[in-house]
Amino acid sequence: MIWWARSRALALLTAVTLLTVLAGIAVGDTQLPLPAFRSGTGVFVLAGMSTVVPAVLWVAMTGRIGPVTEATAVRPVHRYDALAAAGPAAFALALGVAGHEAGAGAAGIALATGRNTALYFGLALLLVPLVGHRAAAPLTVAFPMVCGAAGSTAGGADPWALVLWPGTHAGAFAAAVGLTAAGCALGLLRPPRTPGH
Repeated sequence: MIWWARSRALALLTAVTLLTVLAGIAVGDTQLPLPAFRSGTGVFVLAGMSTVVPAVLWVAMTGRIGPVTEATAVRPVHRYDALAAAGPAAFALALGVAGHEAGAGAAGIALATGRNTALYFGLALLLVPLVGHRAAAPLTVAFPMVCGAAGSTAGGADPWALVLWPGTHAGAFAAAVGLTAAGCALGLLRPPRTPGH
């Protein structure tokens, strides 16, 4: 168990999650110009992109040892890995809610930061068993860029572009929690995809 925690750098993952959420609350409402397919140039807040970092770190840390090697382990390593993502995702959500209740940051940005961090963990948890670690990291990073480029509309955002919705949008928050829960369930039930399968 100690070997697993060290190989996954859980202390680093927790610290990065904390710093990412705090930085998102502090400067997450900074607007980034992004080319949009439908409206010329879209506006994308920093909290929509920077919050992908903890999930990508989790994918990198859990994918350092080959999945074929870990498939032979006596302990269900993939289940520990799913819990190692669920913990920081819940932590980020709690920090976002606490920051919002405390009035930290711009209106709704604390909720958006926590929601997006958890959303990316859920997306990574879904992708790893389906496509493997190597493809999961770039696909997770690509999601907010696709949301920004193709999901923004003149009146707001498409329903699937969750990271573009305001932090106070209850539907986006519920969808992010649901996606994270689905990712955790899949991560607990199914080991990562191994090469050749």
